[in-house]
Amino acid sequence: MSINLDRQAIIRNGQQILSVIGWAGSLGALFVCGLGLSAFAAPDFWLADNMSFFLRQFMAAGLAGCIGGAIGFLTSHRFRWLYNLVWVSAVIMLLSLTSLTVVRTFDNTADLTEHIDTDRSLKVVSINIEYLFLGDQVLQDYLIEADADVIVFQETLWWLQIRHWKHRGEPVGGAGLGGFPEHLHVGKLGSLVVYSKLPILDAVSETIDGTRPDGASVYYDENREILSLKLDTGSEPLNLVAIHPDSPRNERRWENKRSYFDSVDTLIADLRQEANGPILAIGDWNSAPWSARFHTTLAQNNLRTAYAGGWPQTTRFFFDYRLHWILGAPVDQFAVSHDIEVKNVSLGPHIGSDHLPLEVELQLPKKISK
Repeated sequence: MSINLDRQAIIRNGQQILSVIGWAGSLGALFVCGLGLSAFAAPDFWLADNMSFFLRQFMAAGLAGCIGGAIGFLTSHRFRWLYNLVWVSAVIMLLSLTSLTVVRTFDNTADLTEHIDTDRSLKVVSINIEYLFLGDQVLQDYLIEADADVIVFQETLWWLQIRHWKHRGEPVGGAGLGGFPEHLHVGKLGSLVVYSKLPILDAVSETIDGTRPDGASVYYDENREILSLKLDTGSEPLNLVAIHPDSPRNERRWENKRSYFDSVDTLIADLRQEANGPILAIGDWNSAPWSARFHTTLAQNNLRTAYAGGWPQTTRFFFDYRLHWILGAPVDQFAVSHDIEVKNVSLGPHIGSDHLPLEVELQLPKKISK
């Protein structure tokens, strides 16, 4: 008799566990998918727009929740009709989130070209170095191996770089040495720095004044810069736009980022109106590739982008590189005008920053016969 009672108790406990798994999974999937969908439903609100950073995580969590909800069907529920409704709703929301994410991923995305013309090829590397010293051996070893034609650095803190170079008794900037191309230009704020094998014909550093949020660190600078260079390609110059808006960690900084994007749109529109050479905008956009505002800039300026492996990968990680697939976001982007072909997009190794290098191989327009 006691054996039968124990067996019945075990069965009841198992059913209760399955019920909890089912309800928790279904409700959890509803919640995380709702967060993800808010990025599409309300992109002009700070919190909703920031949900676009984590769509991969939301989809993975939503899938796990729906699987948990499916497991819940192995037992009975007191309100079966309600359970069915919740699980089906979770599945519909997951499918909706996945569909919208896929569509936005490939919207304004360029196909990689299979044609290779070495005379017109250009390799560009973009790295947010998080104040890492440019003379760091790991960084220089990577730059030597990458052998880029153009390198765009963000968060360089140039005044501190100068101190490091002088302390080591070496030429400031190291242009032409240790993997650095020979031509160097530093933005007015010292945050954006470009090295180039192509001669720099012209350079404009535009400062975008931001609003300082309450409680900001003394190291925080609400002002940001856009660096616009014209590089000599032997034909039409390449218009290189280096980008690094504010990180939208609170609503005020998100507004700073939006104002910065407005200025980027104006700058690129002016470059297009000049009709003088192709355009490449690259850097740490502090924006997910699924952000509506990012795609507005692409569509409004007739630009295209592409992703490493065909799908957005983590470029900015949190806490530890080994957790970058879970605790990270794709924020380092590039965009090109339609006269530039994209040959390849890849990510470099961990070089000591909290960002991975973004490597872009491009094919410039054919040279114009004179």
